[in-house]
Amino acid sequence: MNMSKKYLLLLFVLVALIAFSGVYIVGGAEAYARYQQNSIADKEHCGGQAPVRICVHTPPAIFSAFYPSYVAAQSPLFSVDYSSSNAQTLLITVTIARFTQSQSQTVNALAAVQSSVFTPPLQGQALHNLTTEMNTSLHVQATDTAGHVYYVNDIPILLHSRWLMQWTTANRLKIAAWSTPNDPEIVSLVNKAAIRLKNEQPSAPDGMIGYRGTRQQVTDQVDAIYDTLRLDYHIHYVQATVPYSGAGSNSSAATQNVKLPAEVLQQHSGMCIELTTLLASAVEKIGLNAEIVIIPGHAFLGVADSEGGRHFQYWDAVDVNNNVAADSANVAANNLYETNVKQHTILDTILIGDARAARVGPML
Repeated sequence: MNMSKKYLLLLFVLVALIAFSGVYIVGGAEAYARYQQNSIADKEHCGGQAPVRICVHTPPAIFSAFYPSYVAAQSPLFSVDYSSSNAQTLLITVTIARFTQSQSQTVNALAAVQSSVFTPPLQGQALHNLTTEMNTSLHVQATDTAGHVYYVNDIPILLHSRWLMQWTTANRLKIAAWSTPNDPEIVSLVNKAAIRLKNEQPSAPDGMIGYRGTRQQVTDQVDAIYDTLRLDYHIHYVQATVPYSGAGSNSSAATQNVKLPAEVLQQHSGMCIELTTLLASAVEKIGLNAEIVIIPGHAFLGVADSEGGRHFQYWDAVDVNNNVAADSANVAANNLYETNVKQHTILDTILIGDARAARVGPML
């Protein structure tokens, strides 16, 4: 009998332990589920004071060089989901600290979740000064018409340097942001090239006339710009690879620091993509249609030799190091283009005009 009682007691203890373990496991699973839900909410930056619920969706990093085109095209960089169990009017304000002005929207919040998108306008010289990575925050605030704050958050965000180009198919046109035709340094370059034109043969145009001349005169104008870089600015070509593999390229790691044309002129040196966008800036300034040609590891300039025409002449800035005159550099680059056409190694041709039509304007 005593032995039976002992067995019953052991059985009771065993059942109690199993039950306790089950409760612990279920409780742990529920806690982990809540942790996962909270993690997801944190990634979405959700919160709010009852009865309002706000969820902010933001990329962790932004290529600041592209930001002017985002503003021009009103691309939805940030989205805010909002709802309220009691219908009311909310004022939602979004700002990137030290980078943009604030952007506000007045919305009618209902029980059903709605969404608004934001791309706040740039602040003064913020982009011009951004030549290093900057850790900042997206400040988001939601208030009612009486000023009561229902949601406020400063969400960490990384702004890449304005020098940083991300070479993907989706971003291909954005290299045109580095073509800055109205920069005072470019205006000065064009003026010097115009003086050089006056010393050329009589068949050369008397000044930078764009397409108001013959095809040869179009070539003469680009030659004058090229020779001005070579002889007046003593530009030095720096060897560097363009990490772009053309259409279908979506590697987020294909990035490259690219200086603006004014910086290249001031430093008297640049790699192929920098010198190509410099030439493109001057060409665009005088009203000529330019394109950037990408072959494996390299970039050079193409210019349509008639308005609206599809025939292009080419110039490769690599020849400035060899003190090659512009007319000879033009011949060499035309041959380079034809060789790559035959070898099917033209990775991309990026028309500045296409970029402008897509609202990719000059960066500064």
